Amino acid sequence: MKKYDIIIWGATGFTGKLICNYLANHNDINNIKWAIAGRDKNRLSQIAKKHSISYYIANSFDSKSLDKLSEDSQLIITTVGPYSIYGEKLIASCIKNNTHYLDLTGEPNFVKRISSKYKNAAQNSKAIIMHSCGFESVPSDLGAYLTVKQLNGQNVDLTYYLKTKGRISGGTWASFLNSISLGLGEAKLATNKGTTNNTKKQKKIFYSHRFKKWAMIFPVIDKYLVMKSSRNMQEYGEHFNFNLYTLQKSLFSIILIILGVASLSFLSKVKFVKNFLLSRIPSGTGPSKEQRKKHWFEVNIIGKTESKEAQTIISGGDPGYEETAKFISETALCIIMQKDQLLKNKGILTLVECTGDLMRTRLENAGIKIVTFTK
Repeated sequence: MKKYDIIIWGATGFTGKLICNYLANHNDINNIKWAIAGRDKNRLSQIAKKHSISYYIANSFDSKSLDKLSEDSQLIITTVGPYSIYGEKLIASCIKNNTHYLDLTGEPNFVKRISSKYKNAAQNSKAIIMHSCGFESVPSDLGAYLTVKQLNGQNVDLTYYLKTKGRISGGTWASFLNSISLGLGEAKLATNKGTTNNTKKQKKIFYSHRFKKWAMIFPVIDKYLVMKSSRNMQEYGEHFNFNLYTLQKSLFSIILIILGVASLSFLSKVKFVKNFLLSRIPSGTGPSKEQRKKHWFEVNIIGKTESKEAQTIISGGDPGYEETAKFISETALCIIMQKDQLLKNKGILTLVECTGDLMRTRLENAGIKIVTFTK
């Protein structure tokens, strides 16, 4: 019998604090035992005192300290990134000690490496290893699943459109710079053999008359995870295609984004420049509560077969932090409190492979608006 249901690793970070606050005020909190962990004793003790919980001191590169966490908890939520630097030893520890693991990574190179090295070990354990449990990639994975369920077809084409307003934290900025400096994007990951069921040509940039905005391809890890779900669940049919776009007001906005990302990709490869860029948004910092109140997101997923169209709209508040804390917390609670209802309970899984329809109910109860309809 493990001592805790959930331990939050990285609790003193910007997102970690939000997760602690979310869990502490959740209706289910009296039904679980939880604790926090990190490196800084003084900051941990303050958070632990605030929530009347215990804390652990650990280090991402110290396997013994990580083993203590995984030995004592059923599930670990980790916010400590970049995950390609700080994540692997914790995963190995969780698999060894049959502990569920949830992260917030958007780093394709990390997800690919973990799958390659630990897929069989995770399947042979009693641990669920689940990546990208925040805004990347809960709305896309769940939204795609809810859309294909309405279509019931064998040739399904899904397109994801994102409209959002938000700002990033120091941790997200560090993960982003680390990922692009390595030059390993989503497209490279998603085009590996067996990751897609359809070779339909994808538009890079176009004007959407439906939304009256410009659409630009959205090169994130979401596509890889949605395609993984599609390969392992019959609802998606034999031939399934999924593309992602972000919506912008003008073509000029898209050009600025492309130039900005291209410049950062080049500059972040130079160590002293990368360090300077990291210093512009320090680790542990992020948008204020008042700023987060003004942030929002809306995801539209449109699915088509030869004879039918379906749409799923998922919307909410601040996507990067308030709702991300909600997404990963509700995922953790679902795994702990509804374990007998999970579709799969071990291995490297996507949200949908593990929870199926359970997360729609949890998120709607938590204030996320989800609408599905067909034409």
